[in-house]
Amino acid sequence: MLRKRDLSMITLYNIEKVMTQYGLDSGLAQEILDVFQKRIERSGENEFQAWYSNLNYRTPEDFQNEEEAAKLYESYSSWFEQEVSKLEKETGLPWQEQTEDIATLNEKARKSQLVLRHRLSEINWDLMELDD
Repeated sequence: MLRKRDLSMITLYNIEKVMTQYGLDSGLAQEILDVFQKRIERSGENEFQAWYSNLNYRTPEDFQNEEEAAKLYESYSSWFEQEVSKLEKETGLPWQEQTEDIATLNEKARKSQLVLRHRLSEINWDLMELDD
C-alpha cells in the first residue's frame, strides 16, 4: 500500500547534510541553500517541502536562467566537470544526450543544470529513504 510521504525530512539542515555526503563544493552548496532559504521565507516551510519533493529531475526555477546557470558553472567549473563525468558513467549517456531538453542553452548552462537537477533530485530521494 502506498503511503503519503512525510515531508518533514526535507529541511535545509538535512539537505545540507546530504550535500556534504555527496561532496558538493561547499560554496555551491551555500549558494543553493541561500536560494532555498529565500524560498522558505517567501512561501513557508510546508510549501518549500512540497515543492522540493516534486522536483523530479527538473532544475529549480532559480537556476533556470541561462546567464545565471553559466555563471554558476564558471564559479565551480572543476566540480561541475567532475560531476558531469560521473553522470556520464552512471547513466551510460554523454552529457549532450542527457541535456537534449535544454539544447538551446549554452554548454556551461546545460552542464550546470544537468548536474543540479540530478543531484538535487537524488538528495530528495535520499531524504525520502531516511523517512522509511
